[in-house]
Amino acid sequence: MYFSRLLKKTKKLFAVSRLRYQKITAKIHPAPIFILGYPKSGTTVISSLLSEASGQPLTTDLFYRLDPKREQKLPEKLFCEKEKMMDFVHQYKFFFSTPLNKSPLFTFLYAELKHCFPQAKFIFIARHPADTLRSYLNRRGIPGHLDQLPEDKQRHLNRFASIPPSVGSHYIEKMANRWHTASETYFSHADDMLLIRYEDFMLDKVGSIHQLCEQAGLTVRHDISPFLERQYQPRGNRDVSWHEFFGANNLATIERICAKPMARFGYLP
Repeated sequence: MYFSRLLKKTKKLFAVSRLRYQKITAKIHPAPIFILGYPKSGTTVISSLLSEASGQPLTTDLFYRLDPKREQKLPEKLFCEKEKMMDFVHQYKFFFSTPLNKSPLFTFLYAELKHCFPQAKFIFIARHPADTLRSYLNRRGIPGHLDQLPEDKQRHLNRFASIPPSVGSHYIEKMANRWHTASETYFSHADDMLLIRYEDFMLDKVGSIHQLCEQAGLTVRHDISPFLERQYQPRGNRDVSWHEFFGANNLATIERICAKPMARFGYLP
């Protein structure tokens, strides 16, 4: 028993030491591929399968891996340029050392990233706003049909919706505007981004990932079949209909705010 505990402790110390060494010696990747999109639009599963297929390392959601006490409000500071992206990249070069990098927050920092990584490639993942917002709220146990969100739920939601600054007085209105802003980021820079719709990915996961690898200049090296049904994040309840989850008024708000980019993506109300 003693030697077993000692062995576990030794392995843990070795792993921590190795991680520290990697962080110290890490070099910034000169031409990474950034995977963008609104949260819960499929960014995690698609980036993970892209990594599995190509055998290329992936960094995910780096903002959630930083010390929250030291880096409180960091995304907002980057968005408002109170913190320079170039300084941030060099300070945390370990998180920018992999060829694949996924963080939905980067969607709203595209211009800053492009400036720091002129050779980078960008993939944008789109998903119908009603599905996206339902999944987003579902995961956090927040109803979508309320006229007013309780203060504790609003504070919880604000933790994950810090940039861009929320537009609107209602929580669904704010989220729909963020989805609209994320979509306009793609349409404003469509020539510099590869687009994949989550709905098309779900119809042919293997084919979509192989095509995306080819478009991004990655070589397919591994069979991803064993990973297709893996749950990379807690899944929302897809059985509840949009109308049942949001109610008529809140669903109409989503469709009104998101109508133009929805149509450009080929989504119907």
